[in-house]
Amino acid sequence: MTTGENLRSSGPHGPRPWHVDVTEGGSFGDVLGVTPQICHDRWDRISPRSTHALARLRIDVLVVEAGSPHAELDADDLAAGTEHVWIADRDVAVAYLRAVQLEDGTRCVDRLCARRDVRALGLTGALVDDLVGRHGGDAIRALAAAECVPIFVQHGFEVCGPPTTLPAGPHTPMTRYSEAPWREAYRR
Repeated sequence: MTTGENLRSSGPHGPRPWHVDVTEGGSFGDVLGVTPQICHDRWDRISPRSTHALARLRIDVLVVEAGSPHAELDADDLAAGTEHVWIADRDVAVAYLRAVQLEDGTRCVDRLCARRDVRALGLTGALVDDLVGRHGGDAIRALAAAECVPIFVQHGFEVCGPPTTLPAGPHTPMTRYSEAPWREAYRR
């Protein structure tokens, strides 16, 4: 899983470009000037045009751009428990997240990517935020490429094991534990 959001520069490293601070009651819409529409559905209910756009984005970013030849589309795309979450610009997908359902029922994010020209907008963070907002009462796992770990940390995920090597390269297992009732009260 990669977003490629770790923009390479020769200067000092400041905050990651995907970091959008919304702790003071702001939202991604405040930063972008518009709130992106986040779509989510199962593969078999997505229109053929959108399905093609999602597949194209994943292959362009996770295979071609990453220089990691592997079979990107797999049987998990079609599984009933898999959720596809994305942001589109008209008919073109610009950011994508896939959450598969593990045997124990836990959701696991195993794909996260954004098109190169929108990476500084925080859209992958918005997708993780949406998933956590809808499923934060349950534990959520992630297999994160090195450049994605900060995105997950921002959303309460913790590293839960040593990196593992997948066809797309090394990934770090992470878990976001279910929301504790006191967290919501503490935020007020």
